[in-house]
Amino acid sequence: MKDVLICLPTRNEAANIQYMIDKLKILNYPIIVADANSRDGTVEIAKKNNIEVYQREGHGKAYGVRKALQVAKEKKAKILVFIDCDRTYPTQAIPKMVELMQHNDTVICYRSQKHIKPLHRIGNNIHTIAINLLFGSNLKDINSGLRAIRVDKYNKLRSVGFDIEAELTIIAIRNHLRIKQFLIRYEERTGDSKIRLQDGITIMLRILKERLRF
Repeated sequence: MKDVLICLPTRNEAANIQYMIDKLKILNYPIIVADANSRDGTVEIAKKNNIEVYQREGHGKAYGVRKALQVAKEKKAKILVFIDCDRTYPTQAIPKMVELMQHNDTVICYRSQKHIKPLHRIGNNIHTIAINLLFGSNLKDINSGLRAIRVDKYNKLRSVGFDIEAELTIIAIRNHLRIKQFLIRYEERTGDSKIRLQDGITIMLRILKERLRF
């Protein structure tokens, strides 16, 4: 489906990217990689699979999202799907997401809290509660790394790192976009997590900054 583009944001994901590409290719959607100067063979594996690789203009995950949005607009894709490249999110949820996007502006796949590591669960709950309280929403998982967005609804982004999901969520709320959520199974990550305590603080600061603008 030419209206849909899937993006894998990557930074040193050589252990996972072949698995993710194999799973995504079954769905028959175009795939791109938004990479952060990986040095472990991630880029080479993607290119060997004829996947287009675009290097981010900055180090953080948000720069990968910005690059993917830019590419999606150039390719005239209407729907952009992001899925983390760590095997935690189910690729088989994407067709349902695309179907739901026919009548929504963003789809967020939320995780059962019992499948999230305790420390990450605490941070995620704090961020989700903060957004719901400050913006009057009723969301379940604002840090989900599996979501679909309507490309023409998202323009200037301010975040630079793991606060990107919070910003995308707040943009949707602020602009009264149609948001759909559904539960997915969340698996244990293959490899070390890249999220640190400082990232949790950055996400919280992003929420507060966007509330002041709101």
